Amino acid sequence: MAQNTRITVAAGDTWVRLTATDTDGDLSIMLASTTPVMLQATAGSTPPTAGTLGPLALLSYGDGWSEATILEKFPGVAAADNLWARRLDANIGLGASDAIIGISHGA
Repeated sequence: MAQNTRITVAAGDTWVRLTATDTDGDLSIMLASTTPVMLQATAGSTPPTAGTLGPLALLSYGDGWSEATILEKFPGVAAADNLWARRLDANIGLGASDAIIGISHGA
């Protein structure tokens, strides 16, 4: 399922799925708030383990990328087709503001 939306990532140790479905095509993603997030990819729709740190982060408003596949950004995850986010400050107590991520991808 294609999507072109913004997704809220609330405080806590929970990974939020950003892709609407298994996605192997290009996607664009941008941090649309000032709350930094970690990113992690998985093969399939099972979320990363709670407490896991993601290898990539979006740190500042406007950080992101355009027209790249999940596998291109996460070559260490075989068959990566789902993208997840978690607030970077979940473990360091910077407050309770939500992170907002803009994402657009095809089916």
